Amino acid sequence: MKLSVIIPAYNRAALIGETLRSLLNQTLPADEILVVDDGSTDETAEVVRQTANNWTLETGKLKPEIRVILQENAGPAAARNTGFRASRGEFIHFFDSDDLAALNKQEVQLRALQASGADIAYGPWVKGSFEGKSFRPENHVLQQRGLPQGDLVKTLLTSWSIVPHACLFRRSIVEKSGGFPEDLFVGEDQFMFLNCLLAGAKVVHSPGTLELYRLHDADKITAAGEGQRRQVEHWSQFLVNADEACHQHGINTRDWFGFRRRAWEALEDLKTFGIDNEDLIQRLREIKGGVTPDVIYQLHRAVERKLLGLKMRLIGFRDNSTFRSGPITEAQIALVKELGFSSYQMQTRSWI
Repeated sequence: MKLSVIIPAYNRAALIGETLRSLLNQTLPADEILVVDDGSTDETAEVVRQTANNWTLETGKLKPEIRVILQENAGPAAARNTGFRASRGEFIHFFDSDDLAALNKQEVQLRALQASGADIAYGPWVKGSFEGKSFRPENHVLQQRGLPQGDLVKTLLTSWSIVPHACLFRRSIVEKSGGFPEDLFVGEDQFMFLNCLLAGAKVVHSPGTLELYRLHDADKITAAGEGQRRQVEHWSQFLVNADEACHQHGINTRDWFGFRRRAWEALEDLKTFGIDNEDLIQRLREIKGGVTPDVIYQLHRAVERKLLGLKMRLIGFRDNSTFRSGPITEAQIALVKELGFSSYQMQTRSWI
C-alpha cells in the first residue's frame, strides 16, 4: 500500500513551505510527495527542497520521498496529470499548494477507504483567511454533515461542486476517469470528479478531519480582467462537455431544471462579457431548450438569492443545502491548533 501526494504549484514560494509541513507532519505520512512546478518564475522549487531538508533537521525523522518536477506553464490540470503519471501510489492525494491539511487527514481518509471499499473519501473543508498565527473561517464547514443524498451525478451538475484536495482517491478510479481535462482552466476538477462518478465510483464521507482552504487576494479575479472572461468561457465549455459525457452514459441532463438553469446563466454571462463563441452559444441553447421560459430562470435565481441571504442572517451561513454545512467543532478547532494556529469561532465571534 502506497500513498502519493500530488501538488501543482505556480509561484507559491511564499506559501508552499507551510503547506508541505502540514503534509510532512501527517499522522500517516505519504510514501512520496510530488510537487509539479508549473513554470514558476519565483523560488517555488527551491523552497520545496529547503523545507524538506529543514524538516528532517528539525525533527530527526526520515521524510517521504519528495520530488520536484519542472514543466512549462500549462495549468493546474496538466500539472496534476504530470504528477499522477509520475506517481506510484495505490492511493492519491491531490492537494493545492496554498492549503493546509489537518494532521490526521490522510490517516482518516485512508482508513475510510479501507473500511468501506469506496473509491473516493470526501472530508470536511472550510474556506478562510490567515492572520498571523490565526485562522479565520469565512463561513461554516462544508460537507460537515456528510455528502448530498441521492444521485451524485445529478447533484454535481445542478446544485453542487467539489474540491479534489478535500478528497483521497484510489488510483484505479483516477485511471478510469481519464484524469483532468487539460483544455479547461475552470471546472477541470468538476469534470474529473464527474468522470469518476460515471465510471461507477463509490464515494464515502470521512468526518473527523479538516482541510483549510486558503482565501487570499492572489486568487481574486477582477471583474474587467481577461481572467474572468476565460472563467466564463471555460465554465460554459465544462457544461457542454458534461452534457456530452452524460449522454454517452445514457443520462439526459436536460431533464434537470438545475442543469438547464446553469446553461441559461452561462449564456447570460457570455453575453455580459461579449464572448461571441457561436458553437458554444448554440450548444448551451440546446441544453437550455425551450421547455422553461427565461423569466422562470430569472425568478428562480432571484428567490434563491433572497432565501440564501435570509439563511445567512438567521444561522450564519448561506451555502446550498447540498454542501451539508455546519459549525466548526471543538475537535476541529483542536486540529487547527495542532497546525500552529488559533481559530476564530464563528458562533461566538471570538478567538480561541
